[in-house]
Amino acid sequence: ATGPYMSAAALASARALAPGFARLRAAARPSRASNARLLCVTPRAHDVGEDSAISEMNVDPEIEAFREHQAGAAKLSFADECRTLVDLGRYAVISTFGREHGGAYPSGSIVGFAADDKGRPIFAMSSMSGHTGDLAANGNCSLTVTAPGFTGAADARVTLTGTVTKIADPEDAKAAREAYLAKHPDAFWVDFGDFAWHRMDAVVGARLVGGFARAGGVDGEAYFEGAPDPVAAFATPIASHMNADHRDSIVAMTKHYVGLTVEDASIVGLDALGMNLQVTRGGETFKIRLPFETPARDRKAVKEVMVAMTKTAAKAAAGGGE
Repeated sequence: ATGPYMSAAALASARALAPGFARLRAAARPSRASNARLLCVTPRAHDVGEDSAISEMNVDPEIEAFREHQAGAAKLSFADECRTLVDLGRYAVISTFGREHGGAYPSGSIVGFAADDKGRPIFAMSSMSGHTGDLAANGNCSLTVTAPGFTGAADARVTLTGTVTKIADPEDAKAAREAYLAKHPDAFWVDFGDFAWHRMDAVVGARLVGGFARAGGVDGEAYFEGAPDPVAAFATPIASHMNADHRDSIVAMTKHYVGLTVEDASIVGLDALGMNLQVTRGGETFKIRLPFETPARDRKAVKEVMVAMTKTAAKAAAGGGE
């Protein structure tokens, strides 16, 4: 997204890591033998004033150190982030080749879905729905899944491209029903006579826009080799608690670990490797990455690492050092 429709947060976050993108692209560039696996890495920067905190032209030592930190900040792989977004999703936009236009143009529909343990989206589709007929004629389609709480261009989304087919095997259909109802427990209508189970078995690629100066994609094989983040399922209550009761601690951690002085900070994302923060500095609001000191793969570990980091940052702020 560009121009007047780009939010201030998205505009700022798109520039925040710009100087490190050359190193990121070099590090992420696959070998000749694996070119098919990493489809693209597409960091882009927007034009902002040289005095902006997120301008690569800003030579303030604190800003330069901040950019260097962000370039190497630990984050999920593209495949894992794609799998995580799909695993968390409940509704998405499926784009099929609309029969009403001779199958030559895409047609979008909102659909409920659930992912199985392999990351394959499962659907309960009615024979009365237009997209069901579209898929029967041509199963090739795309599915766009947004992050929970998605509000705009600053938030993450992933688009899977692949083929959706009707599930023929009764045991597969039974497993699909169980997986779908686990995500949509009130969907009693899935047992109506006009509904049948479908699944995206073939995924040829996954395109991620992380909403965090982060965009890229992986092929289908790499997507299926990825795994949902183990922390994502309970990230929201942790973030809400920290934002409501410990906002000063987030500001202090930003200063101590990222090296950036900010007026305000809140957690907008959380995974096993760290936090995505939205910060305000000098009237500008943008997103940054704050890695954990050590990876945390369950709720207890997340609490322990955050408490330890909070204490360390508070001690440093009080002049006590590490």
